[in-house]
Amino acid sequence: MTLDELCSRRVAVWGLGQEGTDVVRLLAGRGVEPLCIDDHPAEAAARLGDAADAGRRVVGPESVAWGDLDVVVRSPGVSRYRPELETARSVGVSVTTAMAVWFEDFADARVVAVTGTKGKSTTAALAASILRRDGLATELIGNIGVPVTETYGRPVVDAYVVEVSSYQAADVTVTPGVCVLTSLAPDHLDWHGSKEAYYRDKLRLIEAGPPGALGVNAGSDEAVRRTAGHPARTLFGPEGRVRAGPDRVVTVDGTPLADASGLRAPGRHNLWNLCGAITGAMLLNGRAPSAEAVGSAIDSFEGLPSRCHSLGDLDGRTFVDDALASNPFATAASIEAFPGRELTVILGGADRGVDPTVLVEALGARMPAPRVVVLAPDPAHLVDAIAASPGSAAGSAPLVVATAPDLAGAVAAAVAVTPAGGVVLFSPGAPTPRGGGGFGERSRQFAAAAGLAHRPGDQRDAGRRDVD
Repeated sequence: MTLDELCSRRVAVWGLGQEGTDVVRLLAGRGVEPLCIDDHPAEAAARLGDAADAGRRVVGPESVAWGDLDVVVRSPGVSRYRPELETARSVGVSVTTAMAVWFEDFADARVVAVTGTKGKSTTAALAASILRRDGLATELIGNIGVPVTETYGRPVVDAYVVEVSSYQAADVTVTPGVCVLTSLAPDHLDWHGSKEAYYRDKLRLIEAGPPGALGVNAGSDEAVRRTAGHPARTLFGPEGRVRAGPDRVVTVDGTPLADASGLRAPGRHNLWNLCGAITGAMLLNGRAPSAEAVGSAIDSFEGLPSRCHSLGDLDGRTFVDDALASNPFATAASIEAFPGRELTVILGGADRGVDPTVLVEALGARMPAPRVVVLAPDPAHLVDAIAASPGSAAGSAPLVVATAPDLAGAVAAAVAVTPAGGVVLFSPGAPTPRGGGGFGERSRQFAAAAGLAHRPGDQRDAGRRDVD
């Protein structure tokens, strides 16, 4: 469904966060007054501000007569599996998202869409930087914090790099010309309902059709397995056309392209994210990007806030903010990013029912053995899993685990047990508890507790939940 088609229907917008509000304003600019739905109507009406004065109503979903609508544009935070939306579909209402509409409207544009459980933002940011440095006018939009709605009414650019979450991918109807899949691991099971539903919704971006070119991280077994039948797949990372060797030199089809030893985003996973960015640019243009563009993108990339980002050193310890690592898979990758250094990991948040085994195994395998601090409100699940593990790789005693009621207490506990030269890593492996303000707020709290400056992300991150 295109925006023009949407404007000719009886339409509602459900979820008035940043994206939902932008959809309301976009429709209003075209003379359409949608029904506005939100689980917290009074708060949503306040966020709409002057838009509410235009005569729009904001109602709770329990007040909606679904049969009076033709289409509902849901915001990413509103699960497509909500029973109210099932009721709407049963009476013939279409359910879509701003992302799905955008892909229809920009089907003829040159697009690199980046999805995956983790690594999307870094990959998308690097891909956009490489394309710009190769001379293409490029917009970086989507889940990275700039809603796709902002591109309407502006001239079409040479390339769009779009970060797409599973929440946004679930209802797309058109596959972009180029997709990059960074990783696959269970996440957001409360939203999707099951691991298989999560994978299905995530991969809908690739499978909606018609199939485009696809780059897949060879280091993600699940991603490789689930895309094995794709007719135009290119692998990257530890193997494939674009790969990074132990010397951190990135090659394309065996020819050296760039030395990535200066990449300031630490860890093997971020090296593979760089390979994914190069792959996306290569698939879009039909050739490898220039060495100058890639080298310049590496040199200028400072890492993204809340994504394995070093805040700096204090009293001989390095403090690393990885607040967006909202599942065990992401934290396991970050634990590997500081080889040979003493490490204390601050974990914990809301228990979303994701199996922590991959994280527990990463903690147990690391040498030297890490120290662990687990946060409230749900520490028991992680503490019990770690306690039941066999211990460190050297077969020594089980890992030492402490608990803390909040980030200030966790940082204090971590500092007390981390020797000079060590790393204090805040990588929760779980989403921010409700009422906690999202990952951006947790980043700010971590920096404050460490006594270091906080580098904020996009202002839209201020209230963002930990969406993938």
